[in-house]
Amino acid sequence: MKASGGMEVKSFLEALAHQLDVAQDALRLKALTGRPLTWALKDLEIDLKVFVELDAQGVMRWRTAGPNEQGASTVRLSFTTITREMVEENTVAYELEDDPRSIDELGTELDPDARRRLEIIGVRTVGQYRRVTERQPEAVQMHTGIPALELQAALSRSARPTVRGQDVVRRGGQELVRIQGANLYDGVTPEVRLAGDPVEVVEATPKALLVRPLSHHGEGQVEVEVSGQRATGFFRLPGRETPAAGAAAGATVAPHEPAGPGRGNGHDDAWDAASGAWQPPGGPR
Repeated sequence: MKASGGMEVKSFLEALAHQLDVAQDALRLKALTGRPLTWALKDLEIDLKVFVELDAQGVMRWRTAGPNEQGASTVRLSFTTITREMVEENTVAYELEDDPRSIDELGTELDPDARRRLEIIGVRTVGQYRRVTERQPEAVQMHTGIPALELQAALSRSARPTVRGQDVVRRGGQELVRIQGANLYDGVTPEVRLAGDPVEVVEATPKALLVRPLSHHGEGQVEVEVSGQRATGFFRLPGRETPAAGAAAGATVAPHEPAGPGRGNGHDDAWDAASGAWQPPGGPR
C-alpha cells in the first residue's frame, strides 16, 4: 500500500483469488456432509471505479474512487472457470527447468531495473534467461533495453556451477551423498571432493550429483569442478559427525538405523530428519 491508499494490481487479484479458493473449499466440505450442491460459480464480473497509478519501477496500483470523486476509470474484471489442463498448460513447471534458480541469483550482473524488464517478457528463472539470451540475444536487447555486454556477463554467470544443498540417500545398503545445484554436469564427469578427498561420482546430471563418500567422511566441504570452474558447499552424513562438531553446529546427531526389510533392493532411501529414520521414495511403505 502507498500513502495514497493505492493497492498493487497483483495484490488485489491475489486477494480475490484467495477468497474464491476459500469459497470453493467450503463447497467441497459441504459435499462431504452428504448435502447436495445447489449452486456453482461459473462466471464473475466486477466493475471497479479506480484511479490507476504507475510508479517509477513500473508497478501498477489501483486507488478506489471516493464518493462523488470525478475522473475515475472503470475497470471491468471477468472471471470464468478453467480446467486442470488449462492451469498446467499456462503454469511454469519449475521442476522441469534445467536451472530453476531465480534471476535474482545473477547478482550484480543485472540491476533491479533490468531484472524487472526481463520479468515483463516472462523471464523469471536462470534457465529461461539462458535459453532466450542464447537463441535471440538481439531480440532480448531490443525488448528490454539491456546493453549486450550486460546480457553477456549475466549469461556467463548463469553457466557457472553452483552447489545449493545436499541430502543422503541409501542404495544397496550404502550411504551416498546427493549434491544438488545447477550446471554440475556438462557431459564430462566432474571432479568432486568431500572434505578434501576425491570421491567417486556414481551418477551425474546438471542439477544433481550422486557421489560415494569414504568410510571416514562425516561432514565438511563439498568441492565440484566442472569445465575448470569450481563450486563449493557443505555436506553432512547423519550419525557420522563427531560429537564435538555436531554440538558446535547445534545439530542433533541421528543414529544409524540398521538395514532392515526392503533395504538393499536397489531403491534410494533418503534420511528423514523429522522421524530420525531412513524412508523409501514417497514416504514409508
